[in-house]
Amino acid sequence: MSKIKQFFIAVGKFFISKTFLKHFGIAILLVGLLIWGAFKFLDVYTRHNETVDVPNFLDQKIGALDGFVSGKDVLYEVVDSIYDPKKPKGIVVSQDPEAGTKVKEGRTVYLFVTSTVPPKIAMPKLEDMSARQAMAVAESYGLIPKIIVKKADCNGCVVEQRMNGKRIEPGTLIEKGVKIDIIVGKNENNGGGDISVPNLVGLNFKQARSRLSDLGLDLTAIPDVADKKFDTLSSVVYRQSPPPHSERLLSPGSTVDIFLTHDKNKLRAPGDTTGPGTGENP
Repeated sequence: MSKIKQFFIAVGKFFISKTFLKHFGIAILLVGLLIWGAFKFLDVYTRHNETVDVPNFLDQKIGALDGFVSGKDVLYEVVDSIYDPKKPKGIVVSQDPEAGTKVKEGRTVYLFVTSTVPPKIAMPKLEDMSARQAMAVAESYGLIPKIIVKKADCNGCVVEQRMNGKRIEPGTLIEKGVKIDIIVGKNENNGGGDISVPNLVGLNFKQARSRLSDLGLDLTAIPDVADKKFDTLSSVVYRQSPPPHSERLLSPGSTVDIFLTHDKNKLRAPGDTTGPGTGENP
């Protein structure tokens, strides 16, 4: 018998021997225990199936966040600030993950808050613009403009821009959201006589304001509900005082009261002589 054949016979006998089978079984058992132990360790280490609900951080003040998060098994991090003049300063306005999301203990919740200090902007040059154009530019910069009519050689153009009663140079750094005065010229010797009351009913707030601004008139906005969250920009005019087409003539700088609503049914109220479709179009 050849040596090669004898070698393979010996190997075959070894693989079926009790010694090999015993050690092979022990090895398989040890490998199985090792794999099971590894998975068990990972479950404990990662706290598998152990979650907490993300709390609702919205409207919480920055200074109170440490106390708010205490005992809630999550962390927080303020990642950005947003300027919003309609909201209180220094409160949470957005969060990630959202409230109620199930997360692992110790998860960081990323917060967006309103800035405590308004950003600085460069004062735009409004002088020599028309009143409507100046209002649009000022609002696009986040400013709160007010038209003031003054006798001047030009008619309907901006002759000066002021803040706190003093002229403000273009390019001056100011806080976003401040009030400014746009001084509009009125030449009474150049078609600047008394002004007929325009019909504003049915216009939205911005349209009514632009119409009055073009005529050199001011306004007082009166919502139909006493609600601090009343959205003026999306409202419409359902009544005005003085009413349109009255015999009364207004002088430049006069104020027109506009009554605002979100209920368009008020525009067709029975007996309302100021509703849309009556008289001239504005």
